[in-house]
Amino acid sequence: MRPLNSLPVPTLVDGQVVIRRPEAGDAATVLAGTRDPLVREFMQGVVPHRDLAAAERWLAEVPPLLWAEGRAAYFSVALGDGPSVGWAELVDLRPAEGAAEAAVWLLPGARSLKVASAALRLICRFGFDQLGLRRIDAYAAADNMPVQVVGAYIGFRRAGFRPELFRSSRTQRLHDAVYATLVPEELC
Repeated sequence: MRPLNSLPVPTLVDGQVVIRRPEAGDAATVLAGTRDPLVREFMQGVVPHRDLAAAERWLAEVPPLLWAEGRAAYFSVALGDGPSVGWAELVDLRPAEGAAEAAVWLLPGARSLKVASAALRLICRFGFDQLGLRRIDAYAAADNMPVQVVGAYIGFRRAGFRPELFRSSRTQRLHDAVYATLVPEELC
């Protein structure tokens, strides 16, 4: 696996869907995403930003720091050259395994199989082609079927079930999770 911090943050395109370096202008999207009930229900550790300035500070500090430390690859999701509509990430980078975990969230107006699958495909392609990953994992709440469909659509294979794996950021309820995995040859 190539070190993340040895690479520049690329801009990647799949049709109209673009993933790119997060920038200050994405703060409204990040603020809205951290307050969105579905994002907060089905993702762990999502703390709502207090205001736009807090989201701007987070964007200026956290994504570049984690990239520089080789710990996480964060991207804004946009449609064409428009404003960002969501977030894509590779986290839990495990160089010894050649593995990482992928996640994507979109604002309500952008939620579709087409946009979600393109964003997930792009982040996975980056992991395989640029980082040299051999496997990308994903977890979805067992009751979050749309996310499972998006993963299966691009080639993720269900590999297990984990009872009470993660706690909702919104309700603090424990969710059972479906674990899925993807290898380069299976990416659609």
